Amino acid sequence: MKMMARARVSGLAVVVFMVVLPAGAQQGPEPAAGEPRLADLLRQYWGLGVEHDLRNAAVERVTPAGLFQRVDGRRPVTCTPVLAYGAETTARGGWYAAGPGAGDLPADGSRKELWHYTFRSPMPAEGQDPVGPPIDKERTRFDPGDAPFGLWVANDGFNDAGVYTQPGLTAKVNERLRAQPHKARIYPHADVKTGHAVPHSYLIAFEYSTNDDFQDVIVRVDNVLFLASDPWVKGVLPPGAKVQKLAGDFKFVEGPAWDHKRGGLYFSDIPEARIVRYADGKAEVANADSGQSNGLMFDKDGLLVACEHARRRVSRGQPAGPGRDIVTHYEGKRLNSPNDLWLDEAGGIYFTDPRYGPRDDLELDKEAVYYIAGDGTLTRIIDDLVQPNGIALSPDGKQLYVIDNGVSTLHRYPVLSPGKIGPGRRIALVTFPDGMSVDAQGRLYITCIGGIWVLDADGRWLGMIPTPEHPANCTFGGPGNRTLFITARTSLYGVETLTRGWHVHLDGKPPKE
Repeated sequence: MKMMARARVSGLAVVVFMVVLPAGAQQGPEPAAGEPRLADLLRQYWGLGVEHDLRNAAVERVTPAGLFQRVDGRRPVTCTPVLAYGAETTARGGWYAAGPGAGDLPADGSRKELWHYTFRSPMPAEGQDPVGPPIDKERTRFDPGDAPFGLWVANDGFNDAGVYTQPGLTAKVNERLRAQPHKARIYPHADVKTGHAVPHSYLIAFEYSTNDDFQDVIVRVDNVLFLASDPWVKGVLPPGAKVQKLAGDFKFVEGPAWDHKRGGLYFSDIPEARIVRYADGKAEVANADSGQSNGLMFDKDGLLVACEHARRRVSRGQPAGPGRDIVTHYEGKRLNSPNDLWLDEAGGIYFTDPRYGPRDDLELDKEAVYYIAGDGTLTRIIDDLVQPNGIALSPDGKQLYVIDNGVSTLHRYPVLSPGKIGPGRRIALVTFPDGMSVDAQGRLYITCIGGIWVLDADGRWLGMIPTPEHPANCTFGGPGNRTLFITARTSLYGVETLTRGWHVHLDGKPPKE
């Protein structure tokens, strides 16, 4: 028998399905009859995908993650149940202190309860909308301090320790689930109306039974940063690696590009209309009239290709010179403001053309993505994004990645031939994204809120490299292309990695493993 009740919490609807099972009955791997699947819930309420928006591992493919940290110390953290499908006995939830490391388990199972609710209402008459006992909103607020913490959920019907966002802690304190400890799935919280990720807000789908439909309780937690349990991102950073400040006192830096011919890292200081070269521990102005360049990349011949805001063009030339026009117009109309670019093996250039700032002089009707063929032919290839920004090719050149900064999404398109792509799809929700880079394994390095988000080639979240300032772009360079250079607001940063960057126009296709 299934019963449904609805509780309204200060305008937030908490929907609870209670399943009463006959004696001896077992719940299977699917939800009970009539219940929606988790995939349908995430899609309907938040526009999320079960697989590509998952923020922590449900298997041992990567190190599981499950801890959070408060972002704004002036505000409390809130944890509010929003959906529940489970037994009608009392459900409880709260938080526990953990750390000090993001992968450390607490010494014991001590925890604090934030909320509980019980529904024992009879089946409502047809047409009635029963209202269950309200959950006091004040009880969902708490102060964890600045140390890492996790979340937990339990149900009195099981008479055990419940489940935790850290799989290791579930296995440690809950004998019933020791062999099945992955009981929390963490997703970004998104506004389904706008498609935007809500900053510092996450959804956690808990499962305290054994059928793993992950919809016993879904809670929302706000004012938090999600911590990867491996702070060095497995296979990317060596243990103890730190992001180092290399140069500073700039206005707003972007577009890092490694000079593979002469060495040195070039980047744009946009407001100052300068291109700066960093080498041998020193940063010096290489070009004092850059046309407010943004994205930069060196071609095979060692010439610098630049997206210029002020001149509204894509140019090519020596790093210290003015460069010459490659393209300035599309179908007789001036480009918006070329932003970022990536070169392919055929000598072509993919670039994004959004517009930030005043729009009264726009001539084009779209903020689009274009391809410049080797003979100079310009083709518009994507015109259905809001504000295309960061762009990259996979190591083999067969996939094109584009960030839509307008709605905080990452899209992937198959490359059929140079400048020709197939239908794309959103593969990740990314918060406050900008530029990106790729490594030889096809991992993506996206500048987002908090630092560099590391995703696999399918958009699955692997971890984050925190940065002291909000990053705008990144690239690999240095000996063996193993240094990840990061432009972030007023400074240039770098961190040594275990991997290497890959540009198909310079490196060719990577060898098959």
